[in-house]
Amino acid sequence: MIPSDQLNREHFTRRTLLAGTGVSALALLIAACGGDDKGMAGNTPGGSGSLKEIDLLTVAFPSSLSNLYPGQEAGNFNYYVACLVGEGLVAPDGTGKLVPALASKWEQTSPTTYVYTLREGAKFSDGTPLTPEDVVYSVGISKDEEKSPNIAYYWANVDKAEKTGDNEVTITLASPDVAFEWGPCAANALWITSQAYVEGNGGEMGTPKALLYGTGPYKVTKFEPDTMVELERVDTWWGGVPPVKTVRIEFITEEATRVLARKSGDIDLAISISLDQLSQWENAADTSVLFAPDRSYVGIDFNTAVEPFDDIHVRRAIAYACDRATVVEKLLVGHAEPATALITPDQISSVLGLDGARKALKEVLDLPFDLDKAKEELALSKVPDGFSTKVGVSSSAPQISQFFQSLAETVKPLGINIEVEEMPVEQWYDTIGSADWGLAYMWYFNATGDPAEMSSWFLGEGNPASYSNEAVTELMAQAKEETDPAKRVEILLEAQKTALADIPYIPLWWGEAATAINSKYTIEDFGSYSLLSPWTPRILTVD
Repeated sequence: MIPSDQLNREHFTRRTLLAGTGVSALALLIAACGGDDKGMAGNTPGGSGSLKEIDLLTVAFPSSLSNLYPGQEAGNFNYYVACLVGEGLVAPDGTGKLVPALASKWEQTSPTTYVYTLREGAKFSDGTPLTPEDVVYSVGISKDEEKSPNIAYYWANVDKAEKTGDNEVTITLASPDVAFEWGPCAANALWITSQAYVEGNGGEMGTPKALLYGTGPYKVTKFEPDTMVELERVDTWWGGVPPVKTVRIEFITEEATRVLARKSGDIDLAISISLDQLSQWENAADTSVLFAPDRSYVGIDFNTAVEPFDDIHVRRAIAYACDRATVVEKLLVGHAEPATALITPDQISSVLGLDGARKALKEVLDLPFDLDKAKEELALSKVPDGFSTKVGVSSSAPQISQFFQSLAETVKPLGINIEVEEMPVEQWYDTIGSADWGLAYMWYFNATGDPAEMSSWFLGEGNPASYSNEAVTELMAQAKEETDPAKRVEILLEAQKTALADIPYIPLWWGEAATAINSKYTIEDFGSYSLLSPWTPRILTVD
């Protein structure tokens, strides 16, 4: 296990973390990635809307962007922009199925070999044809820890990418990894660009001087870091012509300002609205609020290498003091559910069904709220009279701050004093896994459909709890190579049961997405897979 002060910081700037800490709500729309050649533009309109030309769609993000390339700045909102401009070899459709993108088909020819046939006629936004060399070059950029510090982690097990035919690329892994099929996806870790463009811009991408360049339905025409980005539709996309001509995205970090902008008609779509102002959104004229489970997880992290959290009785005491049901009902207005594991129900529903998933996950860790047991556990610890600690919370995560304030009041009679310190998100990153912060939290958004996504990180080497268990390590190694979905889920559940018996983490809640939209529009099949593939074809005009 890597010591807590030496943890690899690239883990802590992954888009799954940025999503939950750089925004002011429980809700983000996450995509995952899916097998036959349907593409994304083939979605048929559903609900009460239809595809009609939209001259301008104005969107408000609750978080600012300083770089548009997710390899450099990997927040979910970076992904929402990048997936309109760049593509991977595969992509998610609106329901979470892995479908072809720039690869018209792909095949796994051995446990470590993936062969991709490129789509004929695919072009970059300026009309330049896509080549296998572009794909190989883009994989190289993704693997480069300097050029892509926030996604190179995903490519560490890739031995090589090479052109193996006039229209074919083969990627070879160093060792088998079932989860790799999600890797070359624009919802995960690959945005294909060209060597000529990147080198012509001094190696830069995603900056005002070197805008994103890809094969998607839009090109970036204007980018003002921390202020706005504007995209214009192109006619070169293999997937057809989306209905929205211009997408203007404004970065508005104050939620009250976003509400006023919707009320005045200055914005059409507000992504990830804050639940503490839900009534304001719901009462805004000509505004609809959409909800859907978003595969997010919120939980407490204990750095088990830091006193007094190296004592399991201390960890159990705090676990018994967490009233998850009341938090969901009161703080989150019912738009979440108490969490009992590091996997969300949706991540394993394809294997067990939602009801079966919830039942299986409840058996992982379902400690009741019980202050008497909390007191008993603390009495058994090395600090029976209590202790003082602190927790850092991103200033743009109000619900989590409110949770810790409530927890602090709950444990105060036990002699535990928790100081809640709000801070900018960049400062908050440094608290995770730090020896100076034994108590922390994680707001994690699954970005793929891989059921091991969260547990492979929370229970793997370099995890934020400094947690090590040989039995868990062996189980996770088995899960990495197990190709039978049911057996793999069984192994992952066993690994989590074994680990959470030691309480390195306390699962708190699984969240919901909440988005406000101009009532004249709707989002087709709104859900957890809505915004991380080309999403403008899903913006429908209400009839």
